[in-house]
Amino acid sequence: MADGKIKINLSIAGRLYPMTVDAEKEELYREAAKRLNEKITEYSRIPKFDVTDRLAMAALRYSILSLTTEHTASLGDADVENLHAIEERIRKYIKE
Repeated sequence: MADGKIKINLSIAGRLYPMTVDAEKEELYREAAKRLNEKITEYSRIPKFDVTDRLAMAALRYSILSLTTEHTASLGDADVENLHAIEERIRKYIKE
């Protein structure tokens, strides 16, 4: 395909989803589908959950994980800025 795109089929919750993705991201898509299916299978242990419930809970879990990662990353940036400020103070002290 043009522009480094390839066509793949991903199976999620027993259904096939054809899509076109960047060739270098194929494994990322496949791993994401694999992990999603594993989580859906995990939620199948809850007897009252149908497929929609399992998908919803898996989506919620990964949304929470994504938000947690975003918050952690933003806190990390502040820490890096603090370290740079400390480094600057140390450099000024050494020069004096």
